Amino acid sequence: MTQQQAKLGMGLFLASESVFFLMLIAAFVIFRDVTLKEAATTLNFPFAAACTACLFMSDLTVWQGVRVAERKDGSPRVWLAATALLGLLFLSGQGAEYLSLSHRGVSMSESLFGTTLFTLTGIHGLHVLIGIALLATMLSTARPAVEIEMVAAFWVFVGGVWIVIFSVVYLWTFL
Repeated sequence: MTQQQAKLGMGLFLASESVFFLMLIAAFVIFRDVTLKEAATTLNFPFAAACTACLFMSDLTVWQGVRVAERKDGSPRVWLAATALLGLLFLSGQGAEYLSLSHRGVSMSESLFGTTLFTLTGIHGLHVLIGIALLATMLSTARPAVEIEMVAAFWVFVGGVWIVIFSVVYLWTFL
């Protein structure tokens, strides 16, 4: 596969994922008025913001890994490992928030807010987990820069989707 084919394939894949996430975000927005009070009383904005910072920083580390791979002036593994670690911190934070919400009685089956929140953030979390798995495969053996670049494109896409989710779920709730 050529570099152009890889980029086209990843671009088409990310376009389809964009539509998928757009529909999930639209569902959350459609039911926002019904779920706003519960969201405002149960979400932990400062904690979510700290988790968001981890994911944002991981976008920087993954692109540094791409730069190192493209220039061939070192190993991108340190940067990719840092990216995966930041992704794990984000997922750990998401898990902690889910546990906190559960203790407050928020679940998928008990409220519309729980259903939309857990679906939207859970599907995103699954994408983060897939990204971590992809990063781990990049760590196992030396990889061509184009492979690292495609994994990085997926990772940055997932980070960008989270910025939209964070804005809709948290910022919009507390502003």
